[in-house]
Amino acid sequence: MLFVVVSLLFAVFFYCQALQSGMGRKRWATAGFVLGPLVWPMFCMEKRMKTFKRFGTKFGIFNA
Repeated sequence: MLFVVVSLLFAVFFYCQALQSGMGRKRWATAGFVLGPLVWPMFCMEKRMKTFKRFGTKFGIFNA
């Protein structure tokens, strides 16, 4: 029971983060449901790669 609740929480969390970052919502929600917090490093890396692809590496991007 606890596993299902935690999986749902991570699915909602990654859905909201993907929505905010402009990435695939269903894909990240499913990954969050199946793998839980293990998805976080992959999510951050994809977000960074998407930002570098959009703006290039010559510009400094500072996150607040």
